Amino acid sequence: MRATDRYGLPVSSSSDVAVARYQAGVDDLLAYGLGADERLAEAIEADPSFALPRAAAALLALFQGDGARARSGIGRARELVGGATRRERQHVEALSALIGGDSARGLALVDEHVAEFPRDAVLVNQASSTIGFGGRADREEYRQAFLERLAPAYGDDWWFLSALAFTYHETGRHGESRRLSERSLDQYPGNANASHNIAHVHFETVDNDGGVRFLDDWLAGYDRHAPYHCHLAWHLAMFELHRGNHARALDIYERDIVDGTNPRLAVMDGSALLWRFGLFDCPERPLPWARLAEVAKQVARPGFVFGDIHAALAYAASGDRAALAALVESLSSLGAKGHPIAGAVAIPLIEGAAAFAAGDYAGALAHLEPVDAETHRMGGSHAQWEIFEETRVICHLKLGHHAEAVRLLRRRLARRPSPRDAQWLAQAESPASGLESVGRRES
Repeated sequence: MRATDRYGLPVSSSSDVAVARYQAGVDDLLAYGLGADERLAEAIEADPSFALPRAAAALLALFQGDGARARSGIGRARELVGGATRRERQHVEALSALIGGDSARGLALVDEHVAEFPRDAVLVNQASSTIGFGGRADREEYRQAFLERLAPAYGDDWWFLSALAFTYHETGRHGESRRLSERSLDQYPGNANASHNIAHVHFETVDNDGGVRFLDDWLAGYDRHAPYHCHLAWHLAMFELHRGNHARALDIYERDIVDGTNPRLAVMDGSALLWRFGLFDCPERPLPWARLAEVAKQVARPGFVFGDIHAALAYAASGDRAALAALVESLSSLGAKGHPIAGAVAIPLIEGAAAFAAGDYAGALAHLEPVDAETHRMGGSHAQWEIFEETRVICHLKLGHHAEAVRLLRRRLARRPSPRDAQWLAQAESPASGLESVGRRES
């Protein structure tokens, strides 16, 4: 009798140890738990011909920013999967396309695959992530529909609850997101995906105090070497930043972000935090941009535009014009090959950030304003892409564009009643209140 995984899907290994280790590694992969690397390696050691753990390990390497190891791993999985079931062959082929950056083909393969195998959770999880960063104008609605279509196949599964919950808080369904995430944590308390969703709900509902209490408690039991510790630490630092606890936010950056175990996340989360220190006029000491820019060069993954944009923040803030020019050239080439946002969205955002860092606020607006409606296509969550809205607010305030600042801030406040936005709105409506220090930057 052929072995099956936790979702009832056949797996081609005669080793009970390999199958058990593979399933444990997959659960860690889906939950961002510590130990996925080790368990998948044990599965491979127990059955070197077993393709699926190699494919899962390739996904983990991709998440960690090691593109070469990811491509090597999925290549080896493709070599080994020939004698496995059709489901496994299709699984590996779709992951190979997604890991290789051929998102359109990969998602088409996933759509075809899940019509027959909707419970292929690893593949569904990666497809959901790819949709989130794929540049579609309707990406969140598309991802939500993709997952809701599969919901009957999963029932009360802890991973699926957290995956669906993420789409809900990004489409304004905060109560449902929290309810599903709490149900997931009740079943699998170590699911960092679910805790991540709850952090987002606190952010979107402007409950910074509640967010700090929740993450302080949850992170106390989550190993700092685990894959998502860096990103959850970023959320904690963001809550502290919005509470005015600037020193603690910077301490979190130095302890848990830039010195974390995932340099790829460190660049994205670190840049998103340090940039806001400048926007919020709150650096306690010169900001350590140069170090982050060097890390960005080490983990660059051509074609991952969301990561490129955050790397550009580090390059711009540290004054590395050569790195910026090389990045823009790379994105121009990618855009010429048909990438949906590399040229049309990413380059204007990067050039706007570079102008802002150089103190050219009018130039920054000239780049950022035309892509206002498209900025969200860079990927990530509201909490991540709205950094460019905040940059535009500061540009308007610095230039004395009070009416423009008011319009933008009222739009933002209509979506979320942020105290920071309310403070900026008061400044825009009372220009004599000391705008000369707004958006001070240090490097």
